[in-house]
Amino acid sequence: MNMGIYYTYQHEDAWKVALERGYLQGDPRYALFNDEGFDFFKPAYDWMVEQYEQRIGISLNGNYPVWCWDEFPDLSIGGHIGQGNKGVVLTVELPDDDVLPSELSYWHLVLGQSAIYDTIEAYDTEEESEPAYTRKSWEKIFDQEWCEVMAANETIAAPSYQYVIHRIELHHVRAVMPFQDLSDSWVDRIRGSVWRLGYRLGLKKSIPFQWRDQTGLKEIS
Repeated sequence: MNMGIYYTYQHEDAWKVALERGYLQGDPRYALFNDEGFDFFKPAYDWMVEQYEQRIGISLNGNYPVWCWDEFPDLSIGGHIGQGNKGVVLTVELPDDDVLPSELSYWHLVLGQSAIYDTIEAYDTEEESEPAYTRKSWEKIFDQEWCEVMAANETIAAPSYQYVIHRIELHHVRAVMPFQDLSDSWVDRIRGSVWRLGYRLGLKKSIPFQWRDQTGLKEIS
């Protein structure tokens, strides 16, 4: 079984719940569409649930997938879990067969419930696409070969991928970094600069994590 290293940032409360039950799953209480002004995004998240279950063959049982990335998030800026909120970045090692990748910039079109076209010119049309066509076009975000072609044609920048999985077992967690999401205030900008410098110098590191599920013990050492 091929395994890959990924990163996911989560609310502190979601992490505490995961420590109690032994795994992390996409709790609807912490979903982005629950935030004021973001309820418009829920259909896209529901669609991603459908796609994950169809393409990977694992049921989410009414939950949402966990979002992951292949690069450590930049904690020197906010926008991860809501300014001022406390959270953790988890370094995880996951089975590649359980992970569904999709292209991030086109995912934003799914969030906006807009169709995805093959050419820039097609986006300029005044005609609104049929709902069935729009939903079908969203599936292009899973076609990495197509996304690479779009980047070569300069329709998008270099593809950037996000990854979702049905849940993360805690024995797959390799390290934990606590953090507090920053705002755009001048104080937090300074804090962000300090974090960035510390991270580059290797002074800001994740804490190795080991889960002993057979005994119910949890260790952060």
